[in-house]
Amino acid sequence: MTVQDLLKSHPDWPAVKAIYHTLVAHGYKAFLAGGCVRDALLGKMAHDLDLATDAKPEEVESLFHKTIAVGKSFGVIRVLEENADIEVASFRADGPYEDGRRPDSVQWTSPDEDAKRRDFTVNAMFWDLESEVVVDYVKGLEDLKTRNLRAVGDPERRFQEDHLRLLRAIRFAGQLDFNIEPQTFLAIQNKKSNILKVSGERLREEMTKLLSSKSANRALELLFTSGLQQEIFPYLLKQLTLDLQTVRESWQAWILFFETSSPEQCENSLRTLKFSNKEMNWILEGLKMLHNPSGFFKKRLGLQLEALQDPSVVFSLQELRRRGQAVAQIEVLENAWQSLEHKMPAPFLRGEDVKEILKGPEIRACLQIAYWEQLEGHLKTRDEALIWLQDYFKKRGPA
Repeated sequence: MTVQDLLKSHPDWPAVKAIYHTLVAHGYKAFLAGGCVRDALLGKMAHDLDLATDAKPEEVESLFHKTIAVGKSFGVIRVLEENADIEVASFRADGPYEDGRRPDSVQWTSPDEDAKRRDFTVNAMFWDLESEVVVDYVKGLEDLKTRNLRAVGDPERRFQEDHLRLLRAIRFAGQLDFNIEPQTFLAIQNKKSNILKVSGERLREEMTKLLSSKSANRALELLFTSGLQQEIFPYLLKQLTLDLQTVRESWQAWILFFETSSPEQCENSLRTLKFSNKEMNWILEGLKMLHNPSGFFKKRLGLQLEALQDPSVVFSLQELRRRGQAVAQIEVLENAWQSLEHKMPAPFLRGEDVKEILKGPEIRACLQIAYWEQLEGHLKTRDEALIWLQDYFKKRGPA
């Protein structure tokens, strides 16, 4: 499949073509830009198709009925066309980066100047939709062929402009299975301490992409040898190699990433990286399970079955089985879960069955024990549960 055919197969292609033709019809130049060009040249379908143009943001807005000025001051307008959301960016040159994240000012410029302000050469190429050729001002095509990740221009300047590029370089090398060009890698090592100036949210997003990449272990090797791992996670002093066979969700990869750390170290990092409470709980519970599976299996079977409602427990059990740990206990649990037809049953007993005799916390405690007995197969019907309840009242004695 040719590059053009691959691009045409993208679901957003009709919208991109319509936007492109509108821009060209009004005398503007427009190219596909960035990652979608790189991916198409590698024979892969890009996630997004982005356009770059010499039309200024106000001119882009004037040409289309539905637009969102998501980053207008930096030349970025989202155009809503044919049920697609397409980013259209004006060619620009950047002023100084005082905050290590975004330029203080921009100037509208030409495509060759726009390419020179981008991060890496393989991300700085354009695709001419009319002539169906690569427009390459920075030798990105050469680096793509040699599978080399190289900063555009002076690497130290690129990393000083946006500190997150330090980690993005590692992530791209893993994602693309590329080598990092020596001068670019040296610049990462020289500028590594700047990574701590990046917000937790941005670090989390980039690290999550890194852990989800095709060659995550290659990226983890570079994370360690560059010194970035020691900066972001100073308690992780060894290079990590992860077996991600059972990983289906990004938070699961984080459980394995933090496995050699203590719960306290993990929790501190999760808070710094601004994880949601839900994902934080999943990661911490999964870590607890991997650290101490025997503690989990010492609990009564009913409690273990209830714990299967927690996706982190399910993932950790799969991981333990893959490693050949606690296999016999896992099989007992799986058999019990199968007997329940892989779903939690409605409880036989309800609050109205005990409220005349028990009060407050006692009601919950009684119903909980009864439910465990039910899950474990000791109580098979509501009638059996009511008989059990009478016995429970007798053993409890008068209130």
